[in-house]
Amino acid sequence: MTAMETPTAAPAPVTLVATGERLVSRTESLCPVCLRPLPADIVQSGHEALLCRLCPDHGLFREPIWRGEPSIEAWRRPKEPAAGVRALSPAGKGCPLDCGLCPSHAQSPCTILLEITQRCDLGCPVCFASSGEDGAVDTDIGYLIEKLPFIRSQAGAVVLQISGGEPTAHPGLLDLVATAAKLFPAVQLNTNGLRLSRDPALAEALRKAGLSWAFLQFDSLSDRNLTALRGRPLLAEKLRAVGNLERAGLPTVLVPTVARGVNDGELGDLVRFGAAKPLVRGLHFQPMTASGRNPLGGPESRLTLPELLQALGRQTQGAVDPSLAFPPGCEHERCSFHLRFRRLPDGTLTPKPGRPAPCCGPPKTTDVPTGPAETAEARDRAVDIILRSWSPEPVPAPAAAPAIPMATRAPDAFDEFIARAARETFSLTAMAFQDAWTVDLARLRGCCVHVFSPPDRFVPFCAMNLTSASGRPLHRGRGPGPA
Repeated sequence: MTAMETPTAAPAPVTLVATGERLVSRTESLCPVCLRPLPADIVQSGHEALLCRLCPDHGLFREPIWRGEPSIEAWRRPKEPAAGVRALSPAGKGCPLDCGLCPSHAQSPCTILLEITQRCDLGCPVCFASSGEDGAVDTDIGYLIEKLPFIRSQAGAVVLQISGGEPTAHPGLLDLVATAAKLFPAVQLNTNGLRLSRDPALAEALRKAGLSWAFLQFDSLSDRNLTALRGRPLLAEKLRAVGNLERAGLPTVLVPTVARGVNDGELGDLVRFGAAKPLVRGLHFQPMTASGRNPLGGPESRLTLPELLQALGRQTQGAVDPSLAFPPGCEHERCSFHLRFRRLPDGTLTPKPGRPAPCCGPPKTTDVPTGPAETAEARDRAVDIILRSWSPEPVPAPAAAPAIPMATRAPDAFDEFIARAARETFSLTAMAFQDAWTVDLARLRGCCVHVFSPPDRFVPFCAMNLTSASGRPLHRGRGPGPA
């Protein structure tokens, strides 16, 4: 039996600090080969922080997880475990084998992903979900619609992200959006944009159905780099998708997957492109992970959050100031960063007045957050900030637990003011997803982005997409639901 089938007691901690290095903290991780849970050390070695663990069968692994400034120890956001996170899976094999959620999970969700199809009209070499392979199917739309009230009752007033595969390939997408829009504060579409580029009417139909905004895969302004990441030149189609979304009045967040040595020199160009588009509300950078079709990691391929921040500063000639970025209060502190700007009519970005607050935390009056964030409050603030920044029209702040369907009210003058401010607000965010080489179980237990896995499971995003060095999945494929 494999380590995933039978619980295996973790070995006793072993110090993995070499001469000249310093122990930062102790945590737990997995062997990237067999996915066996292991004790792990976070070690400072020169300008790098390494996640180190020793598998008795596969040896020592030392993977960079943080490079440069701010240091891993300066990037802190204390957080209290969430009270009353609903556990739907019993404890048994231990984290991360019991995800669903299990009783050790410590963060309420702010976003639920609903994967409606395994089909995709791209076959990206770097797809973390291995979408579009032979045998890919749609999930029955009637089943998904029936599950929406259950998801809402379990997760609360969260953002629902419709994903895949490529969700625009599903013939029932509009019906699902229309139903979800009555139950959730916001409905987001995670798309590669190819059908949107071919079918201008689709963007208009999605807006009328109640879609809040599009999360658009947008890696590069170079066909050469798009071919490296996505398998073929796509720039013309990506630009048409942006234009069609803009004409439909749908806000868009551009989502570049950033690969070292491929498109990491384009960050400034991507920021300038997005800032010049009034309905592009920001960019959400995702450093490439070693999962799915790209399971092999390695120190030279790893791009960390501080490296991304510093590159943004250099490539925007200082318009993006890395010192103004803060860790989140919702997900684990080492998962993401957030920067907010005021966008002037000519596309120029200026930092929001004063020291900006972290995306998920309370207003900041000092350089460093004081006191821990309470995770339920942080979740509510995260959802509220997302709505205020990206929604196409005035929205009320989400209630802690509104009835189903959600109560609504007419926008007032304050909402109009907030909506106008949102149109002027431009955000830069990044999410450093984990893979088998970088997975830290403390981070995993603090995840607030959960994937709904039929029939009734909620799996942290990084656990759902985690694969071993040979491509063996940890969770994906368990119970795909009726087709």
